[in-house]
Amino acid sequence: MKLAKHFQGVPDGKIYPVQYQPGDECPPELEAAAAELGALNADAPAPVDGGDQPTPPKSGRGSRAK
Repeated sequence: MKLAKHFQGVPDGKIYPVQYQPGDECPPELEAAAAELGALNADAPAPVDGGDQPTPPKSGRGSRAK
């Protein structure tokens, strides 16, 4: 996915941030952050949630620990 504006992020395997320019390809691991900051190309589809976060428990009986 291409970037629409300047974006700074730390890609996987690096320890220092990288300054990306408009038109650069955004690393997949930084797409969610770039989208939240509005740095992704508006014509591109929104990134799909990778399922990294746990799903919240369902409400109802047995959803709370005792």
